[in-house]
Amino acid sequence: MESASREHDRRIRVRALGWLFVAGVLIGAISMILPHSPEASEFGLWSNIGVALAGGVALLLAGPRLPGWALHVTLATGVVLIARAVFLSGEEVSFYSVWFIWVGLYSFYFFSRLAAALHVSFAAAVYGLTLLDEPGTTPVARWLTTMATLVVAGVFLDTLVRRAREQAQAAEESAAGMAALARVSRELSGITDAAAARIVICEAAREISGAREAKLLEPAAGDAIGETPGAAEAFATGEPATTEACLWQPVVHDELPIAVLSLTFDEGVDLDGRALRTVVALLATEAAVTLERGELLERLEAMARTDDLTGLPNRRAWQEQLPREMARARSEGHGLSVAMVDLDRFKGFNDEFGHQAGDRLLKEAASAWASQLRSTDLLARYGGEEFALALSGGSAHRDAGITERLRAVTPQGVTCSAGLVRWDGIESAEELLGRADDALYAAKRGGRDRVVTG
Repeated sequence: MESASREHDRRIRVRALGWLFVAGVLIGAISMILPHSPEASEFGLWSNIGVALAGGVALLLAGPRLPGWALHVTLATGVVLIARAVFLSGEEVSFYSVWFIWVGLYSFYFFSRLAAALHVSFAAAVYGLTLLDEPGTTPVARWLTTMATLVVAGVFLDTLVRRAREQAQAAEESAAGMAALARVSRELSGITDAAAARIVICEAAREISGAREAKLLEPAAGDAIGETPGAAEAFATGEPATTEACLWQPVVHDELPIAVLSLTFDEGVDLDGRALRTVVALLATEAAVTLERGELLERLEAMARTDDLTGLPNRRAWQEQLPREMARARSEGHGLSVAMVDLDRFKGFNDEFGHQAGDRLLKEAASAWASQLRSTDLLARYGGEEFALALSGGSAHRDAGITERLRAVTPQGVTCSAGLVRWDGIESAEELLGRADDALYAAKRGGRDRVVTG
């Protein structure tokens, strides 16, 4: 892409210079046809026209194949041809001198400032040599007027061109940033994992902004925003902050900052550039939407795995977690026990005291039982008045004691029955749970209010 752009630029330079030569040929030829000074050298001026025509045609045919140095040589040749036309015109004030301005305009538009200055200096020297033999002060005034006009026009054009190029570059960078941002937005829309979304946001920020490092600082995640002055300022004010080579962009949701996008750049980067600020601000907006969506999905995911009444993991969560507990027990080489716990005569309790009382009993039982467990144990509401329990890392005797404690703390004078089994390290989750169910039914058949091990 960059090579094609350079080739296109070279083609324009060559063609522009070629057409300048052709324009000079046409004007020169017309001036020879129209009345002109009798002192003009007919042969010399027509030879000038012929050389210029050959040069113009050669430039138009050469196209981008012409090397860069050849353009400078050709333009310098044009300067010599203009000076020769002035000398051969036989006029005290020759209109051919206006063509020196063409040289300045072309130089300042297509070349660097140094190259343009060298071409203008060469034109000034050649034109000055042409006027050396003319008497009086008029030649000096003509030389000063022509060169001053050339320089002023060239500098003015150079300023306009550079400003236009800067604006074009900024527009191109902005367009590239928007395209990258659209791609990132599509990528983020397909991510449901909040941690993965944060990684994508940081990678996108680094890619789009050109930063050396990008971080997403979130107080909710325990990031110490207050320890960094720039980040603290951005989070407190909701406005971007910069210090040296760092840019801190607040991530705002519902008009309140929820995080700070921290970007670190190499030295020399304009952190106040409009294109950079615009892209980073839009990326921060996308980050806010992504973080909010991620949190919403996490809440929905948690709700889908949580029993509304007791706050315990539900049957779905149990079915997902039990195989993980079994895999961990296998890899770490420790024991695992599973129990099915059921409130005795719960239907009769509901019929006697009502469903609201039954719901309170379930919540109180769940709370009482959870208070007897370790953080590594898993208690879930399996369905109705039935609960599932996974005890890891302890002996069979210890797990039996824990299950007995659950039975002892059952609230409101209600009893419970439990079936407790030890995993043999081979059977599947379904087989293990099936044995726990069989043990529970045995406890029920044995008179309830007891723990039966299987």
